[in-house]
Amino acid sequence: MPVSFPLAAAVEVGGYISIWKCLVLLVTVLIWARLLTWTDKDAEAAHMPRVQLNLGFLGGLILALLLFFFLPTFIAAYGAFFAIFAVEIIAYLVIRNQKVGLKDLGDQFKAWISSFGMKKGKGGEATKGEVLLTAAKGSGVIEPPTEGEDLAQQKAAYDALQEMFTQPLRLGAERIDLQAEEGRAMVHYWVDGVSYNGASIPKNDAAQAITMLKELMGLDTADRRRPQLGMMKAQLDNAKHDLQVVTAGSTAGESALVDVDIKSRYNHKLDDLGFTPEQLKVIKESIADNRGIVLMAMPKGQGLTTLEYGILRAHDAFLTHIQTIERAPDIELEGITQNELPPNASPSEEAKMAAWVTSQEPEVIMVSRLEDPRSAQDMIKFASAGKRAYIGLRAGSTFEAIAQWRKLVGDDKAAMKHLSLVIAGRVARRLCDACKIDYSPDPDTLRKMNMSPDRVSRLFTARTSPLKDQRGNTIVCEFCHDLRFKGRVGIYELFYVDDEVRQVIAQGGSINQLKMLFKKQKMRYLQENALVKAVAGETSLQEVSRVMKLGAEGGTGGPTTSSSGGAPRGAPSSGGKPRAPSSGGKPPSTSTRRPAPPAPR
Repeated sequence: MPVSFPLAAAVEVGGYISIWKCLVLLVTVLIWARLLTWTDKDAEAAHMPRVQLNLGFLGGLILALLLFFFLPTFIAAYGAFFAIFAVEIIAYLVIRNQKVGLKDLGDQFKAWISSFGMKKGKGGEATKGEVLLTAAKGSGVIEPPTEGEDLAQQKAAYDALQEMFTQPLRLGAERIDLQAEEGRAMVHYWVDGVSYNGASIPKNDAAQAITMLKELMGLDTADRRRPQLGMMKAQLDNAKHDLQVVTAGSTAGESALVDVDIKSRYNHKLDDLGFTPEQLKVIKESIADNRGIVLMAMPKGQGLTTLEYGILRAHDAFLTHIQTIERAPDIELEGITQNELPPNASPSEEAKMAAWVTSQEPEVIMVSRLEDPRSAQDMIKFASAGKRAYIGLRAGSTFEAIAQWRKLVGDDKAAMKHLSLVIAGRVARRLCDACKIDYSPDPDTLRKMNMSPDRVSRLFTARTSPLKDQRGNTIVCEFCHDLRFKGRVGIYELFYVDDEVRQVIAQGGSINQLKMLFKKQKMRYLQENALVKAVAGETSLQEVSRVMKLGAEGGTGGPTTSSSGGAPRGAPSSGGKPRAPSSGGKPPSTSTRRPAPPAPR
């Protein structure tokens, strides 16, 4: 006889577990777990308290799960769960920002996305740890040779290219130089304006490597003497780079000079150049006024072009007619007419160009480096019409810039009549936030630098010993790759030229009188602003000392201290893309081709 269960029949089947709620929880837990593994590795790379962070974040995950299962409703339970998840993310980002900043996270994310399409082996795909060199346009690629009668020779040339590019690109080099010497070729590269020595390559292998590059770029491989310019691309560990290559021959052999990512080199906005808030206010007010002459002064290789482009970008190029006069400009500025002079243009060529550009009646003119008195007179005449002229000079301070300007013009009254502002500066290397070390400075040293021992109890410097892990093994800093520095920061002084300054100079005023007026404006000297950067931990006193020697007493100077990986040899010069004027007719004596790289800018 069948048995019936009336109570069981009354109970509805299902409804106890919601699939979509489980999926929401599962996805969140998986994302949380992935972030925990990332923070574990990232904390170690950034030299943050890895164990303590891991314990805290794991404890937060356990607490969030307990709350989820014990709170009565799904909305309240998941809300508490997600809130703890968000708090952990924000807490880690705040701690990381205080230690090393967050700027590199965007690059990490891009590299992570790119890694999904990365394969090992050949066929135009990047292999981890090797540089993949490809044509700027098309499908050309340099791959490891696998067959052929001259396989050994091809393999040696390919290995030479890897030695030439791998280490410099990994360190963030802006320029790589494969220089032929007697019996060998030496690699030199520049990172943040400082030169390092790279690999030594057998001369024949280097020559074959350059031939490979020329074939990839479609250059004439038979011509080993005449300078040739080509473009290509490189990829290393998911990072992609645009390369501009100049090859040229000499009695020692053929050499190659490579500029890396030129476009991004000058892609800086005014707010990112390193000006203090007070300086930015003065400059932006001057840009809004848009009249008179502004002098911009820096020693060679210390960021004058970056400063000039940053200030020009602060103007609305689509509402303002802007023209420039530049010696072989490196990049194209959107909405701005760039008039090109040859790198070694004579003063008379510059004067002809200045006269022609002013005849086009722009509202703003920028002369990247003014050297001829006739050009100076044209800029004064241009400014007298209520327009703005920016003039670049090679000078070490605002006072040296004024002295140069007065000498160029030859008449103090005319030189100062429309001069409104002087900007002088340097660029110092930033200490690596991940591995810099702090110390208590010597009080006597502070006093010699006009710093108060009572106010400055801690400074930072680049470490001198290798990093060690918990087991005592030597490790490489993943942020700076043991260069101890990463990136650069601008340091500036501003001198506002008012009627009182003009009157003093018209009366033959001395430098001391100008300095008194400078302090009256409550401005800081270049070195004072540099020391502020050092106290803030952005750079070191040693780096301040190095860059302040550049251009001292009117010279152009060069790096004077050694650094990890090689002795400084001066700031790198800049290559550029040959370009004719973009509009307004054809000016006199313009260059349409650049056979060789210009001097450092």
